[in-house]
Amino acid sequence: MSNIVNFKKTLQKLSMPILSCIVGALLLTSPSAAQQQAQPQAINSIEVLVNDQPISSFDINQRLRLVVAISGGVKSEEEFLKIREQVIRSMVDERLQIQEAAENEVSVQGEQLEDFFSRRAQGLGQSPEQLSEALDQIGASKETMMSQIEAEVAWAQLAQRRLGPFVSISDEEVDAYIQRLYDNKGKFEYRLGEIVLLVNSAADEASVKTTADEIVQRIKDGAAFPELANQLSASSSAATGGDLGWTTLDDIDGLTQEELDNIGVGNISDPIRTAGGYVIFSVNDRRRILTADPLDGQVQLRQIHLSLEKVADVELAAQFEQAVSQISSSDATCEQVPDLATAAGADGPQDIGAIRIRDLQGDARTEVQAIEGFGATNLLKMEDGWRVLFVCDRQDATIQEPDFDQVYNQLEQQRMSMMARRYLRDIRRDAIVDYR
Repeated sequence: MSNIVNFKKTLQKLSMPILSCIVGALLLTSPSAAQQQAQPQAINSIEVLVNDQPISSFDINQRLRLVVAISGGVKSEEEFLKIREQVIRSMVDERLQIQEAAENEVSVQGEQLEDFFSRRAQGLGQSPEQLSEALDQIGASKETMMSQIEAEVAWAQLAQRRLGPFVSISDEEVDAYIQRLYDNKGKFEYRLGEIVLLVNSAADEASVKTTADEIVQRIKDGAAFPELANQLSASSSAATGGDLGWTTLDDIDGLTQEELDNIGVGNISDPIRTAGGYVIFSVNDRRRILTADPLDGQVQLRQIHLSLEKVADVELAAQFEQAVSQISSSDATCEQVPDLATAAGADGPQDIGAIRIRDLQGDARTEVQAIEGFGATNLLKMEDGWRVLFVCDRQDATIQEPDFDQVYNQLEQQRMSMMARRYLRDIRRDAIVDYR
Protein backbone atom coordinates (compact mmCIF):
# COMPACT_ATOMS: atom_id res chain seq x y z
CA MET A 1 0.00 0.00 0.00
CA SER A 2 2.82 2.44 0.80
CA ASN A 3 4.05 2.18 -2.78
CA ILE A 4 0.72 3.51 -4.03
CA VAL A 5 0.40 6.20 -1.39
CA ASN A 6 3.88 7.67 -1.41
CA PHE A 7 6.04 6.44 -4.29
CA LYS A 8 9.07 7.84 -2.56
CA LYS A 9 12.18 7.65 -4.71
CA THR A 10 14.67 8.77 -2.11
CA LEU A 11 16.74 5.62 -2.18
CA GLN A 12 16.81 5.61 -5.95
CA LYS A 13 18.62 8.94 -5.64
CA LEU A 14 21.18 7.43 -3.28
CA SER A 15 23.06 5.90 -6.19
CA MET A 16 26.44 6.03 -7.89
CA PRO A 17 25.50 8.83 -10.37
CA ILE A 18 24.56 11.03 -7.43
CA LEU A 19 27.67 9.96 -5.58
CA SER A 20 29.75 11.30 -8.46
CA CYS A 21 27.90 14.64 -8.17
CA ILE A 22 28.69 14.75 -4.48
CA VAL A 23 32.36 13.93 -4.95
CA GLY A 24 32.61 16.63 -7.59
CA ALA A 25 30.94 19.13 -5.30
CA LEU A 26 33.28 18.26 -2.44
CA LEU A 27 36.24 18.92 -4.71
CA LEU A 28 34.76 22.31 -5.63
CA THR A 29 34.46 23.60 -2.09
CA SER A 30 37.88 25.16 -1.79
CA PRO A 31 41.43 25.09 -3.14
CA SER A 32 42.41 23.09 -0.08
CA ALA A 33 40.25 20.15 -1.11
CA ALA A 34 42.96 18.69 -3.33
CA GLN A 35 45.49 19.34 -0.62
CA GLN A 36 43.33 17.39 1.81
CA GLN A 37 43.62 14.37 -0.45
CA ALA A 38 47.39 14.65 -0.21
CA GLN A 39 47.23 15.33 3.52
CA PRO A 40 44.97 12.74 5.22
CA GLN A 41 45.29 14.42 8.59
CA ALA A 42 43.34 17.45 7.32
CA ILE A 43 40.30 15.40 6.32
CA ASN A 44 39.05 15.19 9.88
CA SER A 45 39.96 18.71 10.99
CA ILE A 46 37.74 20.58 13.45
CA GLU A 47 35.51 23.10 11.69
CA VAL A 48 33.17 24.20 14.49
CA LEU A 49 33.39 24.17 18.28
CA VAL A 50 30.02 24.16 20.02
CA ASN A 51 30.64 24.93 23.69
CA ASP A 52 34.08 23.32 23.21
CA GLN A 53 32.64 20.20 21.58
CA PRO A 54 33.95 19.71 18.03
CA ILE A 55 32.14 19.18 14.75
CA SER A 56 34.70 17.87 12.28
CA SER A 57 34.93 18.22 8.53
CA PHE A 58 34.37 14.46 8.39
CA ASP A 59 31.06 14.81 10.28
CA ILE A 60 29.97 17.65 8.02
CA ASN A 61 30.86 15.84 4.80
CA GLN A 62 29.04 12.70 5.94
CA ARG A 63 25.85 14.72 6.42
CA LEU A 64 26.43 16.65 3.20
CA ARG A 65 26.55 13.46 1.15
CA LEU A 66 23.15 12.51 2.52
CA VAL A 67 21.54 15.94 2.00
CA VAL A 68 22.97 16.42 -1.50
CA ALA A 69 21.75 12.97 -2.53
CA ILE A 70 18.26 13.65 -1.19
CA SER A 71 18.10 17.02 -2.93
CA GLY A 72 19.15 15.57 -6.29
CA GLY A 73 22.79 16.62 -6.62
CA VAL A 74 24.43 20.02 -7.08
CA LYS A 75 25.08 22.07 -10.19
CA SER A 76 27.65 24.57 -8.97
CA GLU A 77 30.12 25.39 -6.24
CA GLU A 78 27.93 28.26 -5.04
CA GLU A 79 24.91 25.99 -4.74
CA PHE A 80 26.91 23.42 -2.83
CA LEU A 81 28.31 25.98 -0.41
CA LYS A 82 24.81 27.26 0.44
CA ILE A 83 23.69 23.73 1.28
CA ARG A 84 26.84 23.28 3.33
CA GLU A 85 26.09 26.42 5.37
CA GLN A 86 22.59 25.18 6.17
CA VAL A 87 23.86 21.72 7.06
CA ILE A 88 26.34 23.25 9.50
CA ARG A 89 23.59 25.36 11.08
CA SER A 90 21.46 22.25 11.53
CA MET A 91 24.35 20.30 13.02
CA VAL A 92 25.15 23.10 15.47
CA ASP A 93 21.53 23.12 16.65
CA GLU A 94 21.59 19.34 17.02
CA ARG A 95 24.78 19.51 19.08
CA LEU A 96 23.19 22.16 21.31
CA GLN A 97 20.09 20.01 21.74
CA ILE A 98 22.12 16.95 22.74
CA GLN A 99 24.24 19.02 25.14
CA GLU A 100 21.17 20.51 26.81
CA ALA A 101 19.58 17.08 27.07
CA ALA A 102 22.71 15.67 28.69
CA GLU A 103 22.80 18.56 31.17
CA ASN A 104 19.28 17.63 32.19
CA GLU A 105 20.11 13.91 32.37
CA VAL A 106 18.06 13.00 29.32
CA SER A 107 19.62 10.26 27.24
CA VAL A 108 18.51 8.05 24.37
CA GLN A 109 19.29 4.36 24.67
CA GLY A 110 20.78 2.37 21.82
CA GLU A 111 17.67 0.23 21.48
CA GLN A 112 15.55 3.36 21.07
CA LEU A 113 17.83 4.66 18.34
CA GLU A 114 17.70 1.35 16.48
CA ASP A 115 13.91 1.39 16.72
CA PHE A 116 13.69 4.91 15.31
CA PHE A 117 16.16 4.03 12.55
CA SER A 118 13.94 1.08 11.61
CA ARG A 119 10.93 3.40 11.47
CA ARG A 120 12.83 5.84 9.26
CA ALA A 121 13.74 2.99 6.93
CA GLN A 122 10.15 1.75 6.89
CA GLY A 123 8.97 5.25 5.97
CA LEU A 124 11.22 5.03 2.92
CA GLY A 125 9.89 1.60 2.02
CA GLN A 126 13.15 -0.12 2.97
CA SER A 127 14.48 -2.51 5.58
CA PRO A 128 17.06 -1.14 8.06
CA GLU A 129 19.72 -3.18 6.27
CA GLN A 130 18.79 -1.74 2.87
CA LEU A 131 18.84 1.82 4.18
CA SER A 132 22.20 1.27 5.87
CA GLU A 133 23.63 -0.12 2.62
CA ALA A 134 22.26 2.84 0.62
CA LEU A 135 23.89 5.27 3.04
CA ASP A 136 27.21 3.45 2.68
CA GLN A 137 26.94 3.69 -1.12
CA ILE A 138 26.91 7.49 -1.04
CA GLY A 139 29.76 7.75 1.44
CA ALA A 140 27.53 8.60 4.37
CA SER A 141 26.76 6.07 7.10
CA LYS A 142 24.10 4.73 9.40
CA GLU A 143 25.89 6.53 12.25
CA THR A 144 25.34 9.88 10.48
CA MET A 145 21.59 9.37 10.44
CA MET A 146 21.58 7.90 13.94
CA SER A 147 23.27 11.05 15.27
CA GLN A 148 20.51 13.17 13.77
CA ILE A 149 17.83 10.87 15.16
CA GLU A 150 19.43 11.04 18.61
CA ALA A 151 19.15 14.83 18.61
CA GLU A 152 15.49 14.68 17.52
CA VAL A 153 14.49 12.15 20.16
CA ALA A 154 16.53 13.65 23.01
CA TRP A 155 15.17 17.13 22.28
CA ALA A 156 11.58 15.88 22.16
CA GLN A 157 12.01 14.13 25.52
CA LEU A 158 13.70 17.15 27.06
CA ALA A 159 11.04 19.54 25.80
CA GLN A 160 8.33 17.32 27.22
CA ARG A 161 10.07 17.15 30.59
CA ARG A 162 11.05 20.81 30.87
CA LEU A 163 8.19 22.52 29.06
CA GLY A 164 5.34 20.05 29.43
CA PRO A 165 4.37 21.16 32.96
CA PHE A 166 4.09 24.76 31.72
CA VAL A 167 1.88 24.00 28.71
CA SER A 168 -1.59 24.80 29.89
CA ILE A 169 -4.61 24.48 27.63
CA SER A 170 -7.90 25.44 29.24
CA ASP A 171 -11.27 23.90 28.51
CA GLU A 172 -12.38 27.33 27.34
CA GLU A 173 -9.63 27.38 24.68
CA VAL A 174 -10.67 23.97 23.40
CA ASP A 175 -14.34 24.97 23.36
CA ALA A 176 -13.47 28.20 21.52
CA TYR A 177 -11.50 26.26 18.90
CA ILE A 178 -14.35 23.82 18.38
CA GLN A 179 -16.82 26.69 18.10
CA ARG A 180 -14.59 28.29 15.49
CA LEU A 181 -14.75 25.05 13.50
CA TYR A 182 -18.55 25.18 13.54
CA ASP A 183 -18.46 28.87 12.60
CA ASN A 184 -16.23 27.98 9.63
CA LYS A 185 -18.26 24.95 8.56
CA GLY A 186 -17.97 24.47 4.81
CA LYS A 187 -14.79 26.52 4.54
CA PHE A 188 -11.47 24.90 3.72
CA GLU A 189 -8.84 23.58 6.09
CA TYR A 190 -5.43 22.57 4.83
CA ARG A 191 -2.88 19.80 5.28
CA LEU A 192 0.43 21.65 5.33
CA GLY A 193 4.13 20.90 5.57
CA GLU A 194 6.83 23.35 6.58
CA ILE A 195 10.56 23.88 6.26
CA VAL A 196 11.79 26.45 8.76
CA LEU A 197 15.15 28.19 8.32
CA LEU A 198 16.22 30.43 11.18
CA VAL A 199 17.96 33.78 10.84
CA ASN A 200 20.11 34.07 13.95
CA SER A 201 21.60 37.47 13.13
CA ALA A 202 21.39 40.25 10.56
CA ALA A 203 24.58 38.92 9.00
CA ASP A 204 22.81 35.63 8.16
CA GLU A 205 19.83 37.25 6.41
CA ALA A 206 21.05 37.15 2.81
CA SER A 207 22.60 33.70 3.10
CA VAL A 208 19.50 32.09 4.64
CA LYS A 209 17.23 33.73 2.06
CA THR A 210 19.39 32.39 -0.78
CA THR A 211 19.36 28.92 0.77
CA ALA A 212 15.56 29.07 1.09
CA ASP A 213 15.22 30.05 -2.58
CA GLU A 214 17.43 27.15 -3.62
CA ILE A 215 15.47 24.67 -1.51
CA VAL A 216 12.27 25.82 -3.23
CA GLN A 217 13.87 25.32 -6.64
CA ARG A 218 15.15 21.86 -5.68
CA ILE A 219 11.68 20.76 -4.62
CA LYS A 220 10.23 22.11 -7.86
CA ASP A 221 12.91 20.11 -9.71
CA GLY A 222 11.77 16.92 -7.99
CA ALA A 223 13.45 16.72 -4.57
CA ALA A 224 11.19 15.30 -1.84
CA PHE A 225 9.83 17.95 0.54
CA PRO A 226 9.59 15.61 3.59
CA GLU A 227 13.19 14.44 3.26
CA LEU A 228 14.54 17.99 2.93
CA ALA A 229 12.40 19.09 5.88
CA ASN A 230 13.78 16.22 7.91
CA GLN A 231 17.37 17.16 7.09
CA LEU A 232 17.28 20.97 7.06
CA SER A 233 14.24 22.35 8.90
CA ALA A 234 14.78 23.97 12.30
CA SER A 235 11.23 23.20 13.40
CA SER A 236 10.23 20.32 15.66
CA SER A 237 8.02 19.19 12.77
CA ALA A 238 11.24 18.13 10.97
CA ALA A 239 10.96 14.76 12.75
CA THR A 240 7.75 14.09 10.80
CA GLY A 241 8.96 15.48 7.48
CA GLY A 242 7.59 18.94 8.24
CA ASP A 243 3.99 17.70 8.53
CA LEU A 244 1.75 20.16 10.38
CA GLY A 245 -1.43 18.13 10.10
CA TRP A 246 -4.79 19.67 9.30
CA THR A 247 -5.06 23.34 10.19
CA THR A 248 -7.33 26.29 9.49
CA LEU A 249 -6.29 29.56 7.94
CA ASP A 250 -6.56 31.26 11.35
CA ASP A 251 -3.74 29.05 12.64
CA ILE A 252 -1.33 29.62 9.75
CA ASP A 253 1.20 32.34 10.45
CA GLY A 254 2.31 34.24 7.36
CA LEU A 255 -0.24 33.03 4.79
CA THR A 256 -3.43 34.65 3.54
CA GLN A 257 -6.36 32.93 1.86
CA GLU A 258 -5.40 34.48 -1.47
CA GLU A 259 -1.82 33.23 -1.15
CA LEU A 260 -3.00 29.71 -0.27
CA ASP A 261 -5.32 29.65 -3.26
CA ASN A 262 -2.51 30.88 -5.52
CA ILE A 263 -0.16 28.14 -4.30
CA GLY A 264 -2.71 25.39 -4.90
CA VAL A 265 -2.80 21.82 -3.62
CA GLY A 266 0.32 19.84 -4.44
CA ASN A 267 2.56 22.89 -4.69
CA ILE A 268 4.88 24.86 -2.40
CA SER A 269 5.15 28.51 -1.43
CA ASP A 270 8.05 30.84 -2.02
CA PRO A 271 10.07 31.53 1.14
CA ILE A 272 8.05 33.66 3.57
CA ARG A 273 9.84 35.94 6.04
CA THR A 274 8.67 35.46 9.62
CA ALA A 275 9.84 36.88 12.93
CA GLY A 276 12.44 34.12 13.34
CA GLY A 277 13.58 33.51 9.78
CA TYR A 278 12.04 31.97 6.66
CA VAL A 279 9.39 29.29 6.20
CA ILE A 280 8.48 27.29 3.09
CA PHE A 281 5.01 25.75 3.07
CA SER A 282 3.84 22.75 1.09
CA VAL A 283 0.07 22.60 0.53
CA ASN A 284 -0.48 18.85 0.57
CA ASP A 285 -4.27 18.70 0.64
CA ARG A 286 -7.42 20.56 1.57
CA ARG A 287 -10.94 19.66 2.67
CA ARG A 288 -14.08 21.44 3.83
CA ILE A 289 -14.57 21.77 7.56
CA LEU A 290 -17.30 19.60 9.11
CA THR A 291 -18.48 18.53 5.66
CA ALA A 292 -18.59 15.00 4.26
CA ASP A 293 -15.80 15.05 1.69
CA PRO A 294 -15.89 12.30 -0.97
CA LEU A 295 -12.09 12.06 -0.70
CA ASP A 296 -12.50 10.80 2.86
CA GLY A 297 -14.46 7.82 1.58
CA GLN A 298 -12.75 4.46 1.99
CA VAL A 299 -12.25 1.91 -0.78
CA GLN A 300 -11.12 -1.71 -0.75
CA LEU A 301 -8.53 -2.15 -3.49
CA ARG A 302 -6.87 -4.96 -5.42
CA GLN A 303 -4.36 -4.52 -8.21
CA ILE A 304 -2.68 -6.01 -11.24
CA HIS A 305 0.90 -4.78 -10.96
CA LEU A 306 4.01 -4.95 -13.13
CA SER A 307 7.25 -4.02 -11.38
CA LEU A 308 9.75 -1.53 -12.79
CA GLU A 309 12.17 -4.37 -13.49
CA LYS A 310 9.64 -6.07 -15.76
CA VAL A 311 8.50 -2.77 -17.30
CA ALA A 312 12.09 -2.37 -18.52
CA ASP A 313 11.63 -5.59 -20.54
CA VAL A 314 9.97 -4.45 -23.78
CA GLU A 315 8.25 -7.79 -24.44
CA LEU A 316 6.88 -8.14 -20.91
CA ALA A 317 5.70 -4.52 -20.90
CA ALA A 318 3.91 -4.98 -24.25
CA GLN A 319 2.27 -8.21 -23.02
CA PHE A 320 1.05 -6.48 -19.88
CA GLU A 321 -0.23 -3.39 -21.68
CA GLN A 322 -2.14 -5.44 -24.22
CA ALA A 323 -3.67 -7.70 -21.56
CA VAL A 324 -4.99 -4.83 -19.40
CA SER A 325 -5.92 -2.35 -22.15
CA GLN A 326 -9.63 -3.24 -22.16
CA ILE A 327 -10.14 -4.03 -18.48
CA SER A 328 -11.51 -0.60 -17.44
CA SER A 329 -14.25 -0.77 -20.07
CA SER A 330 -15.15 -4.39 -19.33
CA ASP A 331 -17.19 -5.97 -16.55
CA ALA A 332 -14.10 -7.46 -14.89
CA THR A 333 -14.52 -8.01 -11.17
CA CYS A 334 -12.19 -8.31 -8.19
CA GLU A 335 -12.70 -12.05 -8.17
CA GLN A 336 -11.07 -12.21 -11.62
CA VAL A 337 -7.90 -10.37 -10.56
CA PRO A 338 -5.76 -13.53 -10.07
CA ASP A 339 -6.59 -14.88 -13.53
CA LEU A 340 -6.16 -11.46 -15.17
CA ALA A 341 -2.83 -10.97 -13.40
CA THR A 342 -1.56 -14.32 -14.66
CA ALA A 343 -2.61 -13.53 -18.23
CA ALA A 344 -0.85 -10.15 -18.03
CA GLY A 345 2.36 -11.57 -16.60
CA ALA A 346 1.93 -9.38 -13.52
CA ASP A 347 3.99 -9.71 -10.37
CA GLY A 348 3.82 -8.42 -6.81
CA PRO A 349 0.93 -8.48 -4.31
CA GLN A 350 -2.64 -8.27 -5.56
CA ASP A 351 -4.41 -7.26 -2.34
CA ILE A 352 -3.93 -3.67 -1.19
CA GLY A 353 -6.72 -3.50 1.36
CA ALA A 354 -8.75 -0.60 2.68
CA ILE A 355 -7.49 2.91 1.97
CA ARG A 356 -8.96 6.40 1.95
CA ILE A 357 -9.24 7.95 -1.49
CA ARG A 358 -7.49 11.01 -0.04
CA ASP A 359 -4.40 8.91 0.70
CA LEU A 360 -3.95 8.00 -2.94
CA GLN A 361 -1.78 10.29 -5.03
CA GLY A 362 -1.92 11.77 -8.52
CA ASP A 363 -3.58 9.74 -11.26
CA ALA A 364 -4.41 6.91 -8.84
CA ARG A 365 -6.63 9.23 -6.80
CA THR A 366 -8.22 10.75 -9.91
CA GLU A 367 -9.00 7.38 -11.50
CA VAL A 368 -10.37 5.74 -8.33
CA GLN A 369 -12.48 8.80 -7.50
CA ALA A 370 -14.03 8.67 -10.97
CA ILE A 371 -15.26 5.07 -10.53
CA GLU A 372 -18.94 4.90 -9.59
CA GLY A 373 -19.54 1.92 -7.38
CA PHE A 374 -17.10 -0.83 -8.37
CA GLY A 375 -14.76 -1.34 -11.30
CA ALA A 376 -11.22 -0.91 -12.58
CA THR A 377 -9.04 2.04 -13.49
CA ASN A 378 -7.22 2.59 -16.74
CA LEU A 379 -3.58 1.55 -16.90
CA LEU A 380 -1.56 3.69 -14.47
CA LYS A 381 2.10 4.14 -15.37
CA MET A 382 3.58 5.07 -12.03
CA GLU A 383 6.98 5.57 -10.49
CA ASP A 384 7.15 2.08 -8.99
CA GLY A 385 5.72 0.26 -12.00
CA TRP A 386 2.51 -0.17 -13.99
CA ARG A 387 -0.80 -1.16 -12.44
CA VAL A 388 -4.55 -1.37 -12.81
CA LEU A 389 -6.51 -0.78 -9.60
CA PHE A 390 -9.81 -2.51 -8.80
CA VAL A 391 -12.37 -1.00 -6.44
CA CYS A 392 -13.86 -4.01 -4.66
CA ASP A 393 -15.85 -2.25 -1.95
CA ARG A 394 -16.40 1.28 -0.75
CA GLN A 395 -17.61 3.16 2.30
CA ASP A 396 -18.86 6.71 1.86
CA ALA A 397 -17.38 9.53 3.92
CA THR A 398 -19.14 10.76 7.02
CA ILE A 399 -18.87 14.06 8.85
CA GLN A 400 -16.16 13.91 11.50
CA GLU A 401 -17.39 15.84 14.51
CA PRO A 402 -14.61 17.55 16.48
CA ASP A 403 -13.37 15.49 19.42
CA PHE A 404 -12.51 17.41 22.61
CA ASP A 405 -9.46 15.29 23.46
CA GLN A 406 -8.07 15.41 19.93
CA VAL A 407 -8.43 19.19 19.79
CA TYR A 408 -6.81 19.48 23.23
CA ASN A 409 -3.84 17.39 22.08
CA GLN A 410 -3.50 19.41 18.87
CA LEU A 411 -3.44 22.73 20.73
CA GLU A 412 -1.02 21.31 23.28
CA GLN A 413 1.40 20.20 20.57
CA GLN A 414 1.20 23.59 18.84
CA ARG A 415 2.03 25.39 22.06
CA MET A 416 4.78 22.92 22.92
CA SER A 417 6.36 23.45 19.49
CA MET A 418 6.31 27.23 19.91
CA MET A 419 7.88 27.02 23.38
CA ALA A 420 10.53 24.56 22.16
CA ARG A 421 11.57 27.01 19.43
CA ARG A 422 12.01 29.75 22.03
CA TYR A 423 13.91 27.37 24.28
CA LEU A 424 16.37 26.49 21.50
CA ARG A 425 16.71 30.17 20.57
CA ASP A 426 17.72 30.99 24.15
CA ILE A 427 20.21 28.12 24.24
CA ARG A 428 21.70 29.27 20.96
CA ARG A 429 21.97 32.85 22.22
CA ASP A 430 23.95 31.76 25.29
CA ALA A 431 26.16 29.24 23.50
CA ILE A 432 29.76 29.75 22.46
CA VAL A 433 30.01 28.66 18.83
CA ASP A 434 33.45 29.00 17.28
CA TYR A 435 33.66 28.58 13.49
CA ARG A 436 37.20 27.65 12.48
